[in-house]
Amino acid sequence: MTNIKSMKSTLATCAAVLLLSLSGVANAQKTQGQPMQHDGKDMKQSMPNMDHKMGDMPMTGDADHDFAMMMKSHHQAGIEMAEKELKNGKDTKMKAMAKKIISDQTKEIAKLDKWMATNKPMK
Repeated sequence: MTNIKSMKSTLATCAAVLLLSLSGVANAQKTQGQPMQHDGKDMKQSMPNMDHKMGDMPMTGDADHDFAMMMKSHHQAGIEMAEKELKNGKDTKMKAMAKKIISDQTKEIAKLDKWMATNKPMK
């Protein structure tokens, strides 16, 4: 008797897993080839992330060095937003601008990194 109950329970669990799996496949097929819905939350989150990083950043007392550190964080947030535009955007002009922003800001970050590596903070 216990074995029958155990088998029924196992079969019920398997059936539930199968139904959930099929439901997931059906939903994936409905949205396949369609862009994900964008509610703006992921893009908007870039700003508080940047503000948090910049707010927690220890200042060196050297205005040039502090400027370089903060601009690097600012440019990184721009790159993150541009990446989200590429992922979710539809307009070709905006996507082209996002690609340019990623390229330009990546180069700026490299310049800032190079400058900071060769110019230690003055105290």
